Amino acid sequence: MSALARLPVRVRVTLAVAGVVAVALGALGLFSYFRLASTLDDTIDQDLRTRAADLTVLVRHGEPLPPPTDEAFAELGGARLRPPDRARAQRGTIFVEARRGADPVRLLAMPVDGRILVVGTAVDDRGDALRILAILLLVGGPVALAIASLAGYGAASARLRAALDRERVFVADASHELRTPLAILRAELELALRPGRRREQLEEAIRSAAEEADRLSALAEDLLVIARGDEGRLPLRPAPLEADAVLGTVAARFPGRAETRAPSGLGLRADPDRLQQALGNLVDNALRHGGTRVELAAERVDGRVELHVRDDGPGFPPEFLDTAFERFTRADPARGRGGAGLGLAIVDLIARAHGGAAGACNRPAGGADVWIALPCAS
Repeated sequence: MSALARLPVRVRVTLAVAGVVAVALGALGLFSYFRLASTLDDTIDQDLRTRAADLTVLVRHGEPLPPPTDEAFAELGGARLRPPDRARAQRGTIFVEARRGADPVRLLAMPVDGRILVVGTAVDDRGDALRILAILLLVGGPVALAIASLAGYGAASARLRAALDRERVFVADASHELRTPLAILRAELELALRPGRRREQLEEAIRSAAEEADRLSALAEDLLVIARGDEGRLPLRPAPLEADAVLGTVAARFPGRAETRAPSGLGLRADPDRLQQALGNLVDNALRHGGTRVELAAERVDGRVELHVRDDGPGFPPEFLDTAFERFTRADPARGRGGAGLGLAIVDLIARAHGGAAGACNRPAGGADVWIALPCAS
């Protein structure tokens, strides 16, 4: 195990944040420095062009050039230029860096009637501006990095604490849900092992144990789906689908107990297996806790396709609707017999994984209406 892997998670997260911020600050600093340098050069060059245009008129009329100042000067002949630069200036306008005594200057050289006109300006202000920016970046960058690192450490601590709290609650709830079927399974097997049991009693015990084993298997699968969803690893294979075809496939799994009502041509893009899993959960809940009639319907609402599962049962208790899609939550006994309270949570997880949402309400005429809203196919 590497030394980095042995560090606490929050320290590793902080180091990762610091690394990303350091790269971002470095890139931003370099961009700002060279952007300012380019902007200053453009401004200086434009000023040199303007002055050169004015002085060209004087040269062509044989008038003398203005005397030099500390900031600007002009001359004919190109004596300040190196031979290669002088040769280029005879062919067209060039810009070069040079020195005037100990001071840096920027020169514009151009041909004017067979001679070379050189216009120069001091660039002390440019250098000062770039030095100030460099100092600010060198001083402010580490300060910003330190602040970002402290913020990252604090955020990592808060997020890790919240994640650990959620994990503890999840583990406690899962353990509670697993305890009941395991206890029943153990009790049935102990009864089957008692001496003097008749064949019918053994068959009944084994049948009950098999049912609890199926319940444990389904619960384990549900917990695995939720764990993958929490980690952002819920596998999806989206494909173009027709809403009426999807609902028809789900209804066929419940022959004579579910009917569909969906217009043709209503398209969406989703993973067919996951979508059928979510709708199957809704139909199963409706048949077990709703009533005698279940309807699957599809409709377009605000640019989305809503897939509804409606029943004619007693509906949800009003206080349950706000928490219907939370894990390990159940309605009152009339609606919450059996199950681990994960069915609607998985429906919501699958909907959100597709960029959609899930919802539930009670129908005005009685019964429950639960739906999945997914983006329309483009």
